[in-house]
Amino acid sequence: MKLKEYRIPMPLTLDEYRLGQQWTEIELLKESLQTYSTCITISDNISEEKRLEIIHEKLPLRLQSTINSSIQMKHKKYYIKDQKSKFFDFFSFKSKIDLILDEYSWDNWPYTLTIIENIENSIRIIIQSYYKNISLSQINLNSQLYFSLNDEQRKYLKDYEIINISERFEDKKDYRIDEDPTRNISLKKPNLLPLQFNTKWYENLSKNQSLMCAHKLIELIIIDEESFFTRATNKILWSSILKTQKMLYHRFHQKMICNIDKWIDKTMENIYEEEKSLENSIK
Repeated sequence: MKLKEYRIPMPLTLDEYRLGQQWTEIELLKESLQTYSTCITISDNISEEKRLEIIHEKLPLRLQSTINSSIQMKHKKYYIKDQKSKFFDFFSFKSKIDLILDEYSWDNWPYTLTIIENIENSIRIIIQSYYKNISLSQINLNSQLYFSLNDEQRKYLKDYEIINISERFEDKKDYRIDEDPTRNISLKKPNLLPLQFNTKWYENLSKNQSLMCAHKLIELIIIDEESFFTRATNKILWSSILKTQKMLYHRFHQKMICNIDKWIDKTMENIYEEEKSLENSIK
Protein backbone atom coordinates (compact mmCIF):
# COMPACT_ATOMS: atom_id res chain seq x y z
CA MET A 1 0.00 0.00 0.00
CA LYS A 2 1.34 3.43 -1.00
CA LEU A 3 0.27 5.76 1.82
CA LYS A 4 2.27 8.37 3.75
CA GLU A 5 1.44 11.13 6.24
CA TYR A 6 3.49 14.28 6.77
CA ARG A 7 2.88 16.78 9.57
CA ILE A 8 4.13 20.36 9.31
CA PRO A 9 3.94 22.40 12.54
CA MET A 10 3.84 26.17 12.04
CA PRO A 11 4.07 29.05 14.58
CA LEU A 12 0.81 30.57 13.31
CA THR A 13 -2.89 30.53 14.03
CA LEU A 14 -5.14 28.63 11.64
CA ASP A 15 -6.46 31.90 10.17
CA GLU A 16 -2.92 33.25 9.68
CA TYR A 17 -1.89 30.01 8.00
CA ARG A 18 -4.85 30.20 5.63
CA LEU A 19 -3.79 33.68 4.55
CA GLY A 20 -0.11 32.74 4.18
CA GLN A 21 -0.96 29.57 2.31
CA GLN A 22 -3.01 31.41 -0.31
CA TRP A 23 -0.34 34.10 -0.73
CA THR A 24 2.45 31.55 -1.10
CA GLU A 25 0.51 29.53 -3.69
CA ILE A 26 0.15 32.67 -5.80
CA GLU A 27 3.86 33.48 -5.53
CA LEU A 28 4.89 29.95 -6.54
CA LEU A 29 2.49 30.03 -9.47
CA LYS A 30 4.16 33.26 -10.61
CA GLU A 31 7.53 31.50 -10.44
CA SER A 32 6.24 28.65 -12.60
CA LEU A 33 4.89 31.07 -15.19
CA GLN A 34 8.26 32.80 -15.46
CA THR A 35 9.83 29.69 -16.98
CA TYR A 36 9.53 29.02 -20.71
CA SER A 37 9.38 25.29 -20.04
CA THR A 38 5.98 25.32 -18.30
CA CYS A 39 2.58 26.31 -19.64
CA ILE A 40 -0.39 26.32 -17.25
CA THR A 41 -4.11 26.61 -17.88
CA ILE A 42 -6.56 27.15 -15.02
CA SER A 43 -10.30 26.42 -14.97
CA ASP A 44 -12.46 27.32 -11.99
CA ASN A 45 -15.78 28.18 -13.64
CA ILE A 46 -16.77 24.52 -13.85
CA SER A 47 -20.44 23.60 -13.95
CA GLU A 48 -21.89 21.53 -11.12
CA GLU A 49 -22.72 18.77 -13.60
CA LYS A 50 -19.11 18.62 -14.77
CA ARG A 51 -17.81 18.72 -11.18
CA LEU A 52 -20.02 15.76 -10.33
CA GLU A 53 -18.72 13.87 -13.35
CA ILE A 54 -15.11 14.48 -12.31
CA ILE A 55 -15.82 13.41 -8.73
CA HIS A 56 -17.30 10.09 -9.86
CA GLU A 57 -14.49 9.51 -12.33
CA LYS A 58 -11.47 10.53 -10.26
CA LEU A 59 -12.31 9.94 -6.60
CA PRO A 60 -12.42 6.61 -4.76
CA LEU A 61 -15.87 5.90 -3.35
CA ARG A 62 -14.71 6.62 0.25
CA LEU A 63 -13.81 10.19 -0.75
CA GLN A 64 -17.06 10.90 -2.57
CA SER A 65 -18.84 11.19 0.77
CA THR A 66 -16.37 13.94 1.77
CA ILE A 67 -16.35 15.90 -1.49
CA ASN A 68 -19.54 16.80 -3.32
CA SER A 69 -20.33 18.83 -6.42
CA SER A 70 -21.21 21.97 -4.44
CA ILE A 71 -17.65 22.35 -3.11
CA GLN A 72 -15.40 24.81 -4.92
CA MET A 73 -13.18 23.02 -7.43
CA LYS A 74 -10.25 24.12 -9.57
CA HIS A 75 -8.57 22.35 -12.48
CA LYS A 76 -5.00 23.19 -13.52
CA LYS A 77 -3.32 21.63 -16.53
CA TYR A 78 0.48 21.71 -16.76
CA TYR A 79 2.34 21.30 -20.06
CA ILE A 80 5.95 20.55 -19.19
CA LYS A 81 8.76 20.80 -21.71
CA ASP A 82 11.64 20.70 -19.23
CA GLN A 83 11.02 17.43 -17.38
CA LYS A 84 14.05 18.04 -15.20
CA SER A 85 11.94 20.44 -13.17
CA LYS A 86 12.05 19.53 -9.48
CA PHE A 87 8.29 19.59 -9.26
CA PHE A 88 8.09 16.64 -11.63
CA ASP A 89 11.01 14.55 -10.47
CA PHE A 90 8.60 11.84 -9.32
CA PHE A 91 8.25 10.74 -12.96
CA SER A 92 11.29 8.51 -13.24
CA PHE A 93 10.92 8.08 -16.97
CA LYS A 94 11.54 10.39 -19.92
CA SER A 95 8.58 10.84 -22.26
CA LYS A 96 9.27 11.64 -25.90
CA ILE A 97 6.52 14.25 -25.87
CA ASP A 98 5.70 17.10 -23.51
CA LEU A 99 4.58 15.86 -20.12
CA ILE A 100 0.96 16.75 -19.33
CA LEU A 101 -0.28 16.81 -15.75
CA ASP A 102 -3.80 17.47 -14.54
CA GLU A 103 -4.36 18.84 -11.05
CA TYR A 104 -7.84 18.84 -9.53
CA SER A 105 -8.35 20.53 -6.17
CA TRP A 106 -11.29 20.95 -3.81
CA ASP A 107 -11.34 23.45 -0.95
CA ASN A 108 -13.56 22.46 1.97
CA TRP A 109 -11.50 24.30 4.59
CA PRO A 110 -10.00 23.16 6.94
CA TYR A 111 -10.00 20.04 4.74
CA THR A 112 -8.67 20.14 1.18
CA LEU A 113 -8.22 17.48 -1.48
CA THR A 114 -5.83 17.49 -4.44
CA ILE A 115 -5.45 14.97 -7.25
CA ILE A 116 -2.43 15.07 -9.57
CA GLU A 117 -2.48 12.66 -12.49
CA ASN A 118 -0.74 11.78 -15.70
CA ILE A 119 -3.16 9.72 -17.75
CA GLU A 120 -0.54 8.74 -20.33
CA ASN A 121 1.35 6.77 -17.68
CA SER A 122 -1.63 5.73 -15.51
CA ILE A 123 -0.45 7.65 -12.42
CA ARG A 124 -2.76 9.34 -9.93
CA ILE A 125 -1.61 10.96 -6.67
CA ILE A 126 -4.26 11.78 -4.07
CA ILE A 127 -3.36 14.30 -1.36
CA GLN A 128 -5.72 14.87 1.55
CA SER A 129 -4.89 17.82 3.79
CA TYR A 130 -6.25 18.89 7.15
CA TYR A 131 -5.27 22.03 9.07
CA LYS A 132 -5.75 22.50 12.81
CA ASN A 133 -4.80 24.75 15.72
CA ILE A 134 -3.00 22.55 18.23
CA SER A 135 -1.13 22.51 21.50
CA LEU A 136 2.19 20.70 21.78
CA SER A 137 0.51 17.70 23.42
CA GLN A 138 -1.69 17.28 20.33
CA ILE A 139 1.04 17.07 17.72
CA ASN A 140 1.36 13.31 18.14
CA LEU A 141 -2.35 12.52 18.28
CA ASN A 142 -3.91 10.05 15.88
CA SER A 143 -5.03 12.04 12.83
CA GLN A 144 -7.04 9.33 11.10
CA LEU A 145 -10.30 11.07 11.99
CA TYR A 146 -9.29 13.94 9.70
CA PHE A 147 -9.06 11.75 6.59
CA SER A 148 -11.36 9.49 4.60
CA LEU A 149 -9.78 6.04 4.91
CA ASN A 150 -10.91 2.48 4.40
CA ASP A 151 -10.34 -0.20 7.06
CA GLU A 152 -7.14 -1.46 5.44
CA GLN A 153 -5.67 2.05 5.31
CA ARG A 154 -6.53 2.70 8.97
CA LYS A 155 -4.60 -0.40 9.99
CA TYR A 156 -1.66 0.55 7.77
CA LEU A 157 -1.39 4.23 8.74
CA LYS A 158 0.44 4.07 12.06
CA ASP A 159 3.42 6.36 11.57
CA TYR A 160 4.00 9.86 10.23
CA GLU A 161 6.95 12.12 9.52
CA ILE A 162 7.33 15.68 10.79
CA ILE A 163 8.64 18.27 8.35
CA ASN A 164 10.61 20.75 10.45
CA ILE A 165 11.01 24.19 8.88
CA SER A 166 14.08 24.93 11.06
CA GLU A 167 16.00 22.22 9.19
CA ARG A 168 17.71 22.70 5.84
CA PHE A 169 16.73 20.39 3.05
CA GLU A 170 19.37 17.93 1.94
CA ASP A 171 19.65 19.38 -1.57
CA LYS A 172 22.03 22.30 -1.01
CA LYS A 173 21.62 23.51 -4.61
CA ASP A 174 18.10 24.64 -3.76
CA TYR A 175 19.08 26.51 -0.60
CA ARG A 176 17.88 30.13 -0.47
CA ILE A 177 18.95 32.29 2.43
CA ASP A 178 15.86 34.50 2.05
CA GLU A 179 13.70 31.41 2.67
CA ASP A 180 15.60 30.16 5.72
CA PRO A 181 13.57 30.74 8.93
CA THR A 182 16.74 30.47 11.01
CA ARG A 183 18.36 33.41 9.20
CA ASN A 184 15.47 35.83 8.74
CA ILE A 185 13.54 38.16 11.02
CA SER A 186 10.02 39.60 11.01
CA LEU A 187 9.43 43.26 11.79
CA LYS A 188 5.69 42.76 12.16
CA LYS A 189 6.01 39.57 14.25
CA PRO A 190 9.33 40.17 16.05
CA ASN A 191 8.94 37.22 18.43
CA LEU A 192 8.39 34.76 15.58
CA LEU A 193 11.74 34.67 13.79
CA PRO A 194 14.46 33.59 13.64
CA LEU A 195 13.94 29.98 14.65
CA GLN A 196 16.87 28.17 16.20
CA PHE A 197 18.57 26.04 13.55
CA ASN A 198 17.82 22.32 13.47
CA THR A 199 15.77 22.25 16.67
CA LYS A 200 12.29 21.09 17.65
CA TRP A 201 11.29 24.71 18.05
CA TYR A 202 7.62 23.74 18.45
CA GLU A 203 8.46 22.06 21.77
CA ASN A 204 9.82 25.31 23.23
CA LEU A 205 7.02 27.76 22.55
CA SER A 206 5.62 29.86 25.37
CA LYS A 207 1.97 29.43 26.31
CA ASN A 208 0.87 32.56 24.49
CA GLN A 209 2.56 31.63 21.20
CA SER A 210 0.46 30.17 18.40
CA LEU A 211 0.91 26.66 16.99
CA MET A 212 -0.97 24.89 14.23
CA CYS A 213 -0.31 21.79 12.15
CA ALA A 214 -0.80 20.97 8.48
CA HIS A 215 -1.51 17.25 8.03
CA LYS A 216 -0.74 15.89 4.55
CA LEU A 217 -1.75 12.36 3.54
CA ILE A 218 -0.33 11.16 0.21
CA GLU A 219 -1.64 8.15 -1.67
CA LEU A 220 -0.47 6.68 -4.99
CA ILE A 221 -2.85 4.93 -7.34
CA ILE A 222 -1.84 3.18 -10.56
CA ILE A 223 -4.94 3.73 -12.68
CA ASP A 224 -4.26 0.92 -15.14
CA GLU A 225 -2.88 -2.18 -13.44
CA GLU A 226 -1.81 -3.45 -16.88
CA SER A 227 0.51 -0.48 -17.37
CA PHE A 228 4.28 -0.87 -17.65
CA PHE A 229 4.87 -0.42 -13.91
CA THR A 230 6.33 -3.48 -12.24
CA ARG A 231 6.65 -4.00 -8.50
CA ALA A 232 10.22 -2.68 -8.68
CA THR A 233 9.43 0.44 -10.73
CA ASN A 234 6.36 1.06 -8.58
CA LYS A 235 8.60 1.16 -5.50
CA ILE A 236 11.06 3.53 -7.19
CA LEU A 237 8.22 5.79 -8.32
CA TRP A 238 6.74 5.95 -4.81
CA SER A 239 10.11 6.79 -3.27
CA SER A 240 10.58 9.57 -5.81
CA ILE A 241 7.08 10.97 -5.17
CA LEU A 242 7.70 11.12 -1.41
CA LYS A 243 11.08 12.79 -1.82
CA THR A 244 9.62 15.41 -4.15
CA GLN A 245 6.52 16.11 -2.06
CA LYS A 246 8.60 16.45 1.10
CA MET A 247 10.87 18.92 -0.66
CA LEU A 248 7.88 20.89 -1.93
CA TYR A 249 6.20 21.07 1.49
CA HIS A 250 9.48 22.03 3.15
CA ARG A 251 10.18 24.87 0.74
CA PHE A 252 6.55 26.04 0.66
CA HIS A 253 6.31 26.47 4.42
CA GLN A 254 9.74 28.04 4.78
CA LYS A 255 8.86 30.54 2.06
CA MET A 256 5.53 31.27 3.75
CA ILE A 257 6.97 32.03 7.18
CA CYS A 258 9.98 34.01 5.92
CA ASN A 259 7.69 36.30 3.90
CA ILE A 260 5.16 36.83 6.66
CA ASP A 261 5.64 40.61 6.62
CA LYS A 262 4.43 40.66 2.99
CA TRP A 263 1.09 38.96 3.67
CA ILE A 264 0.18 39.22 7.37
CA ASP A 265 -1.69 42.55 6.91
CA LYS A 266 -3.64 41.39 3.87
CA THR A 267 -7.21 40.13 3.94
CA MET A 268 -8.58 37.05 2.18
CA GLU A 269 -10.39 39.46 -0.16
CA ASN A 270 -7.02 41.01 -1.10
CA ILE A 271 -5.59 37.56 -1.75
CA TYR A 272 -8.55 36.43 -3.86
CA GLU A 273 -8.29 39.60 -5.96
CA GLU A 274 -4.57 38.93 -6.59
CA GLU A 275 -5.31 35.30 -7.43
CA LYS A 276 -8.12 36.20 -9.84
CA SER A 277 -5.98 38.83 -11.53
CA LEU A 278 -3.16 36.33 -12.05
CA GLU A 279 -5.51 33.65 -13.34
CA ASN A 280 -7.12 36.09 -15.78
CA SER A 281 -3.69 36.95 -17.15
CA ILE A 282 -3.12 33.26 -17.86
CA LYS A 283 -6.42 32.60 -19.65
